[in-house]
Amino acid sequence: MAIREVTVTVPQDGADRGKRFILTRMSAMRADRWGRHCLQAAIAGGGDIPGLDEGAGLAGVAAVGLGLFGAMDPARMDDLIDQLMQCVSVQPDPANPAVRRALHDSDIEEIPTVGWLQKEAFALHVDFFKGVSQLFSLLNGMPDQPDSELPPDTPM
Repeated sequence: MAIREVTVTVPQDGADRGKRFILTRMSAMRADRWGRHCLQAAIAGGGDIPGLDEGAGLAGVAAVGLGLFGAMDPARMDDLIDQLMQCVSVQPDPANPAVRRALHDSDIEEIPTVGWLQKEAFALHVDFFKGVSQLFSLLNGMPDQPDSELPPDTPM
């Protein structure tokens, strides 16, 4: 299965309206590493973020959300956001969608577009956790018993 890609079009009014960007999800290994680094940077920043668990990886980043970045040292935050934005490419000519290239600073003219694009890239990497959040809640509520103590026909 190919790594997921989505095309987004800037909806806000202004110079960037209608510009198209392709967001490509990180590989699972890279995303997990990125998620763990985000959590570690937030914890090291001393931010009091409810639900923050250093070992949670990308699932922990999803649970905490974008507020996670506010708890980080600015240099570390910039590095992690830059890594996230490496997943963004641009379609410079909407009439020719096959043409795409890496994102350059000059591709975005409006400051709100920067935040919107960061939010979209973040969502691509963590939104699937929303669908399984109920499963995480159920698993956390299960009794801590080794499987060997349960008869094979015991419902869980």
